Amino acid sequence: MNKLHPVTKLSLIFLLSIIASMILTNVYDLLVILLFVIILIIAAKLPVFSKSFRKILVIFYLANVSIFISWIFLNTQGTIVYFETTIVIIKNVWIWNIRVTQLGIFSAFLAVLRANISFLLMLLLFTAVSDRELIYGLRTVKVPFALCIMIDLTFRGLSMFQQEYTTVKEAMKTRGVNFEKASIPQKIKNFVSVFITLIVLMFKRTEEMAASIEARGIPLRAKKRTIYHYYKFKKKDYLINFFLLLFLVFSIYLAIINASFVNMIINLIGSILQ
Repeated sequence: MNKLHPVTKLSLIFLLSIIASMILTNVYDLLVILLFVIILIIAAKLPVFSKSFRKILVIFYLANVSIFISWIFLNTQGTIVYFETTIVIIKNVWIWNIRVTQLGIFSAFLAVLRANISFLLMLLLFTAVSDRELIYGLRTVKVPFALCIMIDLTFRGLSMFQQEYTTVKEAMKTRGVNFEKASIPQKIKNFVSVFITLIVLMFKRTEEMAASIEARGIPLRAKKRTIYHYYKFKKKDYLINFFLLLFLVFSIYLAIINASFVNMIINLIGSILQ
């Protein structure tokens, strides 16, 4: 994964995200893509057992639970009803029902699968693609340089936000602020103070970046630019991009005919064995 061309990395991440979130609707197909993304994360040698990664997984778990519960209550269609109750009735005009059906559970599971794939792909984008590779890959596909800089500064700002958050929190701890043993109102007050400080720091960092770009004389609208680092397309890059485009076209075809990739393979293997 780390030795691929930047364009191959970006196309792999974005095309898989588009296929999983907009095209495929079969659970088995999404499970296959999720397994493939996990293999990519292992191949990229991400620090999955680090302390910061475990914190991300906790947030990820809470997000999955929230998505699952919300989608169960949003989709009330279905013939098989597992649970139903009326919560609020106002003058027989506005009625709020909680209704759990088989279609609600299925749509919730589908939404969680798509959220997992998108989250892992974004994690792969933040960790396996450097700033230089991101700009080089976008410039290769003729994205304007000014837009490339804006996208890169956005991603860099997110990583800086995490670093600044850790710095501000540790500074407040050294001053005697206790985030763990404080009461809930005090915790809210402490985190509000942290985020106000972070907002001020982010504005300051933005001004510093703008001054740095201006001091270096970087013309954002220049048509020709000097490139010091070149990435060569290799055979594996051509093969991966070819199979990605082929998979995209095939996924669109499966969505049109309402079929499943996994079921087609199982039927094909069964016909061969017979």
